[in-house]
Amino acid sequence: MISLEKALQIVLSEVSKIRLLPPEEVGILSSLSRTLAEDVYAHFNIPGFDRAAMDGYALVAQDTSSAALDRPSLLEVIADLPAGYRTDKVVDKGKAIRIMTGAPLPEGADAVIMVEDTETEENKVKVFKKVKIGENISFAGEDVKKGELILPGGKFIRAAEVGMLASLGKKKILVRRKPRIAIVSTGDELVETGKNLGKGKVYDSNSFALFSQVVLSGGEPQRLGIVQDKREDLMAKIREGLSFDILILSGGVSMGEYDLVKEAMENTGVKMLFWRVAVKPGKPTFFGVRGNTLVFGLPGYPVSSMINFENMVRPAIFSMLGRKDWQRIKVRAILKGTVKKKGKRKNFIRVKLLREGGKYWALPAPSQKSGVLKSMVWANGLLILPGEVERIEKGKEVLVELLG
Repeated sequence: MISLEKALQIVLSEVSKIRLLPPEEVGILSSLSRTLAEDVYAHFNIPGFDRAAMDGYALVAQDTSSAALDRPSLLEVIADLPAGYRTDKVVDKGKAIRIMTGAPLPEGADAVIMVEDTETEENKVKVFKKVKIGENISFAGEDVKKGELILPGGKFIRAAEVGMLASLGKKKILVRRKPRIAIVSTGDELVETGKNLGKGKVYDSNSFALFSQVVLSGGEPQRLGIVQDKREDLMAKIREGLSFDILILSGGVSMGEYDLVKEAMENTGVKMLFWRVAVKPGKPTFFGVRGNTLVFGLPGYPVSSMINFENMVRPAIFSMLGRKDWQRIKVRAILKGTVKKKGKRKNFIRVKLLREGGKYWALPAPSQKSGVLKSMVWANGLLILPGEVERIEKGKEVLVELLG
């Protein structure tokens, strides 16, 4: 039995031996939630010109040096300038141009007064407030400078990144191909959803949860169905899954008479790199490789399966995509109930993170059993009890790792 840290090191070491997934070109609207496969540089400034940051009047700042509510400066309005247009008019002393947000700053102007601080009077404008040079102006290159690295390869693309790509004039972009991931559930007790549930049977939930976790991690999952506890059937299903980038099996990796996955893996040429990890839940976890396929055997209990996906499979998927942000976000919180454990394994305690009175609180799930999937529905974080810690009292400050 090895530590989770050592197990993860082995997984990531195997990923590093495999080339990054190849790039593919997609339209930027199809790049959302994908991973960039190229560095994106700016080929021009954004904005490309000095522009008004507010609706108002472009003017010479010095003309407002004595402006006040009871003593406004009076300027002649010589033009209107909406966004998307330019003007040949020059703003001299005593002159102003009515300007809209985003319109290019006209020649001669060095500031913009907000419309709220003015009052129009025929072809004149009263200015009731002093402005400084550069006030309410968005300068060329203020957002993006020509030649600047804007989005590095390996960056996860969110809505903001899509918007930035569009502002850079990109129509298409290179992203990493999604890793193809096969999912197999094992066990004679499993029944496909929608079918009648006989005595002693349970619906297969693991493959659906794992499918969803793969999608959220940036992979392309495929359920290969349920395989019963028969050696030949299991080996055939494993061979089918070995054509994928990652093969995940759930169930059958413990030490019982019908736990056949470990043996079937070895018989299909999968090289075992570890089996059993010092964590709770999730001790009976298998990892191996065959060629460029990573193979994970996760426990049959749904909570164990989901948590060890988060601990090992998700980092592997991120690394195959070139992403380095697989570690969960940590939040300090005050424990709302005492937690304890037996043994030396690292424990992952499901908690609900709450915000009350300006502080975060961590409320442990009522049940920490591996088969209680409802606890994962209820929880939004994990509190980690290291091997050497047996108990943490209510009221103590703890670190909670966020789920999702």
